[in-house]
Amino acid sequence: MDISVLNSFLAIITLALGGALIVYMYEAYKLVKQQSILLLMYGVFTIIIGIVLPDIVSLFFQDTFAVFWSEIFSRFLAIIGICVIIYSILRG
Repeated sequence: MDISVLNSFLAIITLALGGALIVYMYEAYKLVKQQSILLLMYGVFTIIIGIVLPDIVSLFFQDTFAVFWSEIFSRFLAIIGICVIIYSILRG
């Protein structure tokens, strides 16, 4: 199996599992109606998009410029997602 196909397959699995996690978190938010869970969900969404962004970009663009900047933007999304999660935890 080619490495790029395996990488794309794993990115799709990560995106699907992250989507399932977000759906479950939204269901928990509907039950409890606590803003902290909603913020936590936004943080997890941002981290999941940050994780799969370089893989998705490498599927559509073979340019090294686009892949390079997608990896940098991916790190920024991960940092922002972690900050949102920390804020939601501190908020209580």
